[in-house]
Amino acid sequence: MKKKKAGSNSPKHTSGHVVALLVIAVVFLFLLTKLPVMEWGGFTTKPIDLFSDIRVDESMLELPGDAVWHDAESDSLFAAQEQPADSVVEKSVTPGDSLTPPRAAVAAPARLDTSMVDAPPRKDGEVVLFEDFSPDGNGLSHLLTAMEQRATLGRPVRIAFLGDSFIEADIFTQDVRSQLQKQYGGCGVGYVSMHSDFPGFRRSVVQSGNGWEVHSVLKPREADWSLMPLQQQYFVPLEEARAQYRGTTRIERADSWTVSRFLFVARNDCSVDLKTGDGSWQSYAVTGSPDVQALEVEGKTNRFDVRTGAIAGFTAIGVWLDDTQGIAVDNISTRGYSGLSLVSIPAARCTQMEAIVPYDAIVLQYGLNVMTPEILHYESYARKMVAVINHLKACYPNTDIILMGVGDRSRKLNGSFTTMPAVLALSRAQRLAAKNAGVVFWDTFAAMGGLNGMVDYVAQKQANKDYTHINHKGGRRLAGEFVKSLEYSLNRNGL
Repeated sequence: MKKKKAGSNSPKHTSGHVVALLVIAVVFLFLLTKLPVMEWGGFTTKPIDLFSDIRVDESMLELPGDAVWHDAESDSLFAAQEQPADSVVEKSVTPGDSLTPPRAAVAAPARLDTSMVDAPPRKDGEVVLFEDFSPDGNGLSHLLTAMEQRATLGRPVRIAFLGDSFIEADIFTQDVRSQLQKQYGGCGVGYVSMHSDFPGFRRSVVQSGNGWEVHSVLKPREADWSLMPLQQQYFVPLEEARAQYRGTTRIERADSWTVSRFLFVARNDCSVDLKTGDGSWQSYAVTGSPDVQALEVEGKTNRFDVRTGAIAGFTAIGVWLDDTQGIAVDNISTRGYSGLSLVSIPAARCTQMEAIVPYDAIVLQYGLNVMTPEILHYESYARKMVAVINHLKACYPNTDIILMGVGDRSRKLNGSFTTMPAVLALSRAQRLAAKNAGVVFWDTFAAMGGLNGMVDYVAQKQANKDYTHINHKGGRRLAGEFVKSLEYSLNRNGL
């Protein structure tokens, strides 16, 4: 009988086998992760991902600052009412504003009317229609009348877009503006803030300057809400505060304008320096007042400069770069904002602003900072939005309100990107808000192509790979759909 070779069962030999088996197992599992999703007989395999529990899915991340806000107080009030009898969801939560300003005396309806009987048509061929839920079917009457009278109006027809990071940097709105101005006249980019943290991100105006202390809705406890305008931010000048705006040829009709305005509140007598083009600084005396005032310089120019000192009791609101006729479109975007605290802006301040820069239509584009993948019931959010719309209607009685539904957003499921179910739920809630408030609704989700529309936007390099935000190219595409819908309404009314 042969004797076994001494040392064959040594710990060293055994551990070598174990290491080899572990390496083979890891390689085998790694290869499994590379297998594609397969289908047969009605069954679909699921992807194998060894690191799924620790990997951060970048498609689920927001841009910096896109915080989801939760309003725990109102959630607890509405949660019990929101739960459908046949729902399998444990609870209904409404992301809102964690830090809320003083609430205006405008109450949301106790219950939403969720019936959609005799609802307006949603599409006509390839056109996504403005769904008019107004009682008399004249939800666009102010805008249409202004368009009809634009030749004798004595000012541009003005539309304001209020939104979040979806339209930040004038994405989408810059192309709505240029397309409408090309068709109906006008130039300039309308409202621009005194300061931007990312001035190069916006392509429609070249903005620079320094010395401004920003007070925003994003930090409500640090703001004086008696000063808060529709723009949801204001600016206090520090020593040598200065802002400069220059036109650009990157966007059609954004290279110059004919009226340069600076809006502010000056409680004390002071002076402000303005300059247009390559001219000299001109000093303007200002009489102290608690109301909004404006300094205006007429004449075609491609540059506007504002300069102040650290003036006590002085609050800057922004500048407006416009034409004397045609179309003006204001982009008022706040990254990370849900829009719900608009219910608290002071009506008196809006009245003062309207006398200087009146709006014929206000378009509300919100939702990204409300939507959460796990939540499929947004009725309490819809009630809050009804209150916001009703307050805006009271603040701007001569203005039409258009509520945009949330755009498509995708997440990865079984190895591929698909529309997040929360998109459909939130879009439905926004349509219900428009119905209950009696205003116009525009289905952004449908305008983006419906189910998996964002996937096509990303494939066409018209959206970021977070599958949430469109880029400048995507904004141009979506703007074409919005303008097509508006022109459909104009043509139907013989304009």
